Amino acid sequence: MKSKIKRLLEKFFLINDTPEKIAGGFALGVFLGIIPGGVASALVLASFFRLNRLAAISGVMATNMWSTIAVLPLAAFVGSAIFGRGYAELVLDYKNCLGFGWEYFFGRVVFFDVTLPLLLGFFVVALVIAAAAYGIMYGILKRNKIRMKK
Repeated sequence: MKSKIKRLLEKFFLINDTPEKIAGGFALGVFLGIIPGGVASALVLASFFRLNRLAAISGVMATNMWSTIAVLPLAAFVGSAIFGRGYAELVLDYKNCLGFGWEYFFGRVVFFDVTLPLLLGFFVVALVIAAAAYGIMYGILKRNKIRMKK
């Protein structure tokens, strides 16, 4: 298991691309992993923005839908702060809406009171996490590429 992980990391760091494009692809993948976007949208957007597609897929896989569950409380906090609502009130409204089905989330009242604050919260949190992922990945790549050249 450790050797497989080590080989995967070696391949990742030996991608023949600039650190900016690799880190950008990874950050895009992280963003799309938190905001449900998936591998297909990561490939399309990475190609469109000329970022590294392998790094984008890796970012999606690193932050799959399970991370969305972990980010939900933070997204609710940020969304409630942006919309001037109480955090506990937004969470309670969200929990009350869960039993009604997805089509209910896009009803006019629920959309503006619950769905929109949560979506905007997810967007902001995902953007911050993706920016941090870019910085961390860029630093690691620059340090490792310099070491590999020596």
